[in-house]
Amino acid sequence: MSVIKDLHKITTDGGLSFSEKVARLLEIGTEVLGLETGIVSYVHNGTYTVVQAISPLNEIVSGAEFPLSDTYCADTVNANGIVAYNDIDAMPGNSHPCYALYTLKSYLATPIHVNAALYGTLNFSSTTSKSDSFTALDYDYLLLLADWIGAEVAREQALSEIISQKNALEEQNALLNQITELAGVGTWELDVETGALKWSASLKRMLQMNEKQDITPSHALNFIANKKVRNVYESKMEEIAINGNDWAYEFEVITDGGEKRWLESRAHPIMKNGTCLKIIGATRDITERFNTTQSLKQKTAIAEQALKARSEFLANMSHEIRTPIHGVQGMLETLCSTSLNEKQKEYTHVAMRSAESLLNIVNDILDFSKIDSGHMTYDVEPVNLKELIEQQIPMFRRLADKKGIEFITETAAVSDTLFLADSLRLSQILMNLMNNAVKFTDKGSIKISTRCTKYGAGRFRVKLIVTDTGIGISDEQQKVIFSPFLQAEESTQRRFGGTGLGLAIVNNIVEHYDGNVEVSSAIGEGARFIVTMTLDCANAGVLKEKAIAANKVTPLCKRVLSESRVLVVEDNEINQIVIKEQLKEIGVSVELANNGALGLAKVTSAIARKKPYDLIFMDCHMPVMDGLAATKEIRALGETVPIIALTANALSGEKEKCLRAGMNDFISKPVGVSRLGDCINFHLSYKQEKFKDPA
Repeated sequence: MSVIKDLHKITTDGGLSFSEKVARLLEIGTEVLGLETGIVSYVHNGTYTVVQAISPLNEIVSGAEFPLSDTYCADTVNANGIVAYNDIDAMPGNSHPCYALYTLKSYLATPIHVNAALYGTLNFSSTTSKSDSFTALDYDYLLLLADWIGAEVAREQALSEIISQKNALEEQNALLNQITELAGVGTWELDVETGALKWSASLKRMLQMNEKQDITPSHALNFIANKKVRNVYESKMEEIAINGNDWAYEFEVITDGGEKRWLESRAHPIMKNGTCLKIIGATRDITERFNTTQSLKQKTAIAEQALKARSEFLANMSHEIRTPIHGVQGMLETLCSTSLNEKQKEYTHVAMRSAESLLNIVNDILDFSKIDSGHMTYDVEPVNLKELIEQQIPMFRRLADKKGIEFITETAAVSDTLFLADSLRLSQILMNLMNNAVKFTDKGSIKISTRCTKYGAGRFRVKLIVTDTGIGISDEQQKVIFSPFLQAEESTQRRFGGTGLGLAIVNNIVEHYDGNVEVSSAIGEGARFIVTMTLDCANAGVLKEKAIAANKVTPLCKRVLSESRVLVVEDNEINQIVIKEQLKEIGVSVELANNGALGLAKVTSAIARKKPYDLIFMDCHMPVMDGLAATKEIRALGETVPIIALTANALSGEKEKCLRAGMNDFISKPVGVSRLGDCINFHLSYKQEKFKDPA
């Protein structure tokens, strides 16, 4: 019984350290068991580490490490229970590695468990054999000591963890205080039950309060300048205490110093079992931002008003000028029908051409003012683009013939399709481009060609290409060529005239049709303008086709899905895994390429093997070669496989870049299986007619 009293006394002694307690417990163990050495060990990854030891000459020190296999404790760990050797010569024998190294003759040990996990061993040993076998009472003492030591170890670990967490929390609080001070943020805390309010020193300084002064909720509300806002703020505090939702609000305050400032405050309720215990928050001074925003709003309003006034002035002046111009043209036409001598006819024709030029200038200004003010209107009607081009050709062909310029047209690509568009606006595009080509070309040729590719159900990507062998356009001029009033260099403007609005108008009309205008040129080498537009088809049956496409696409049969070859060009390994699994769920087998260059190589190889891909999902931003460049290279091969942009960049203009590069569709990440399935069904729907679902 005295042993138990001693154990209790040691373990409850608050004046002893953990190391001192374990040493005293080991001393008791050696006395009770009659063995000279006692060790508490920590066992981990095959290594035996001495935590605390009692030995005759103190030759075993804390922290000493040994291979576990070289100790009798390896037997204890394997047995996961008590191991007793009173005469090692008899059992387990002198062949044990520990015997050869340490010549121990007797050994008694048991595992120590901490929080149900093996920690190490409690072992006692001597260099002499024990004449009698260890008794059941010895085992009980051993287990009791192991339990006490395990409990002390667990307590020490828990205490160390608490101290570590406390230190980390103190460091975090210190860091948070520094961050809030640097950021100019003040923190506050409201006890919902007692109504007690605490403000940080930085928040008090923000409101020009004395840092030692106490603050109450009513005092805090009185800082808010507007009474209605004050009532809203107070009711919101009550509301979030009930619903548990965060809240943010901006309001004007009057500080203790009488200054007006704007603050932004964010509140967060602390809930427990559905009850709000307190509300914590952060407040920052946004006066500078608020003033800047207000100033920008005022400047924006002034600028918008100025633009509106300018547009209205241009529109009014254009209309006012058109009236007398039409009168002049009418009188000149009447004059031409009278009897005139040759000289009079020549003068009259010169006057008529001048009136036409003046009218074209006014029309340009009028159209630009409509675009600038947002009043440009577009009709929707079936348009035969081939006929529209041919109607414009004669006038420009005559001008070209006078200069000895060859005039070439290629309209076969659009000969079989009617498009829904505004014929007047399309004519403006053609007239501006052809007029510039004739104006700036003195020899050689002018060529007008068309391209047309299907772009979904009832939609087409239509290209109008105007190429000339004229004076060309410098690199600097190409940067501003579509800006109003900045198209031509001063010398060119003086020589050829014009408002500088034609290409700006073309660009705006093309943008209305989800397209773009590209130019390639060099001084002395002519120019090439490529207009790309997305137009709906007006042919019979198309409206029905578009209505069907607008609804959910009919799922493809299993055979179509399983036999379709899909390539995913994606550099992110995680995204590769995700989309591969998604496509697997849909029923499509997939091949992967880590970048655009590898994707291009796979497409080239597939074409060579006459096993082209049916669909390609293309990431936009990748190393080695990005998706836009890879798409252009694939299109250069003559490959028409649908290419779907798959990108996390969902910013304005990104879709247009992808379509301009030759892609057929655009999906922004993250994308779900349903969206992928709809995309695949849409772009591979043409294959459905070839197969029947066997199921």
